[in-house]
Amino acid sequence: MLRFAGSPTRGATSRWSLRREIAITVRLNADNVWVASLPPLLFTLTAALRFELSGFDLAVALLQGLVWSLLFIYVFDTANQAGGSQEDHTNKPYRPIPAGMVTPEGMWRRSYVSSAIFVALSAFLSPVTCVMAIVWVATVQVTHHLLRPRHYRYWKPVTTWVGAIAQLAGAWAIAHPLDDVGWYWTVVIATMFIIPLPIEDVRDMPGDEQSGRVTYPLRYGAVPVRRWFVVMMAVWPVVAYLLLFHGSGASRAAVLTAAALMAALCWPTAVLTGIRDTYSRNRLAYKLYSFVHVVLVGCALLLLS
Repeated sequence: MLRFAGSPTRGATSRWSLRREIAITVRLNADNVWVASLPPLLFTLTAALRFELSGFDLAVALLQGLVWSLLFIYVFDTANQAGGSQEDHTNKPYRPIPAGMVTPEGMWRRSYVSSAIFVALSAFLSPVTCVMAIVWVATVQVTHHLLRPRHYRYWKPVTTWVGAIAQLAGAWAIAHPLDDVGWYWTVVIATMFIIPLPIEDVRDMPGDEQSGRVTYPLRYGAVPVRRWFVVMMAVWPVVAYLLLFHGSGASRAAVLTAAALMAALCWPTAVLTGIRDTYSRNRLAYKLYSFVHVVLVGCALLLLS
C-alpha cells in the first residue's frame, strides 16, 4: 500500500490553492499514472519515429503526447474515485476522498472540468485524437453514472477495451494519422490487455464486496481467476510473437529481442503468482501485469519505428 506522510484531517479547508491541488493530484493518480500515461506516450513516439519526425516537430509531438496522456488518466481517476469512494475507504485510504482532502462532489467537479479541457485540447491535435477523447469521456461518464455495480464483471472488460483503444489510437494520431499498422497494433494490444484483467480485482475483494461490485473473483472465486492469469502470462510471449512481432517487418534480431523480453517478464510473473496466494503477492501480480502491458506497447517502438 502506498503511504503518504502528513495526511490532512477530514475537516481540511476547501479553499483552492495550487499546492493543495498538486497534493490532491499526486494522491489521485499515484496508483495508475505510470501504467496509464506511458503507453500512449510510447505510441506517440512510435508514430513520430515511424514517419520520421525529428527536431522541433518530434519535441512538439512528445510534449503534446505527454499532456494528453496525463489528462487521459486524470479524467478517469477523478470520476472513478468520485464514484468509488466507498471502496477506497477500505482498499485505498490514502486517496484524496478517504484522506479528507476533497469531497466526492469536489472530485466530480474536477472530472467535468478536466473532461472539457481534455476534449478541447484534443480538437487542436487531430480529428482522430478528438474523437477518441470524446469516446473516452463518454465511456467514463456512462460507466459511473449509468452502469450498475452488480453487472461489473460484464461491463468492465468492455469499457476497458474501449478505453485502451481510445488511448492508443488517440496517442498515435497526435504524431501521424493512423494507418493500417497502427490500427492493428492498437486493437491487438487493447484486446491482450483486457483478457488477464480480472487479476486486478483479486487484490480488491473486500472493498468491492462492500461497494456492491460483483467481480469475477467474488462471483467465481479468486483461485480460478489466479489460475487463468497464470495461464495467460505463460502464453503471452507466444501470442505477442504470432500476432504482433512476427509480421512487423522488423529485423530478426529485433523480433527475437522483443519476444525474449516478453518471456523474461511474463514467465516469472506466472511462476510468482502461481506458487503463493497472499494479498501482497496478488498486488504484485497486478503490478507485474501492468508492467508487461507497458513493455508490450514499448515493443512497438522497437519493431515499428
